[in-house]
Amino acid sequence: MCGAALMLLMLSACQVQISADINVTENGSGQVTVVVIADGATLRAAPELVDSLQLDDLRDAGWTATVQNPTADGGAGITLVHDFNSPNEATVLLTELSGPRGPLRDFVLERTGRTNDSTFTFTGVGGLPDGTSGFADSEALVALSAAPFAATIEGLGVRLTDVLQVSVRLTLPGEPLDTNGTLAARENDDLVSTFEWQVPVDGSELTLSASTRDRDVSAMIAGWIARAVFAVMILAAALALIYIATVVSRRTRSTPSS
Repeated sequence: MCGAALMLLMLSACQVQISADINVTENGSGQVTVVVIADGATLRAAPELVDSLQLDDLRDAGWTATVQNPTADGGAGITLVHDFNSPNEATVLLTELSGPRGPLRDFVLERTGRTNDSTFTFTGVGGLPDGTSGFADSEALVALSAAPFAATIEGLGVRLTDVLQVSVRLTLPGEPLDTNGTLAARENDDLVSTFEWQVPVDGSELTLSASTRDRDVSAMIAGWIARAVFAVMILAAALALIYIATVVSRRTRSTPSS
């Protein structure tokens, strides 16, 4: 009983942070970075976390996995990084990461429009409506030892809101159009917009949404000028042909017949 009480006290001081950072470039490619940090109190309460890491499968799937153990406070940190070449690839990566019941679900990234005038749209759902069981539904989260820690929390009755923080950070090209997240401070001439969400872990869910418009004004102006110059060239060529035809016609009429 004393051991359980001590464990409960240790867990009440624990902090586990899961952050997902999605960075998208103008052509729709980019990078997903996931960082899981467990503080020293967490490792003392659940020392099996580091030993149970299963990163080989994630590395085989193309993720770069880096482990920092220990951190400055005696905890551990795991960083996962994966590049993507298109919004569709990003959607697949994010789906694989959390699974259908994990804290980050149904993430969709889309790019529409033209090369120099694109609209980026992001939607998703965050939350743990099924509590700690949501961690066991994702191979990635299991590999990151989230499931053992979640089981310890569930067994001792510690509230997730006291020990777990989940956040999402999204950077999209262009100016912000709409979002229900927090827009990071930006200047008028900034080329990107960054949005942030704190994902609830109290059983509720949060819909995440953001959109931007990315316009390369200089390229658009250059395109308009090029089209205008092309139109002028066509008009000049047409006028030249008309002039030549007129001159030939006049000469033909003025030449006496033999």
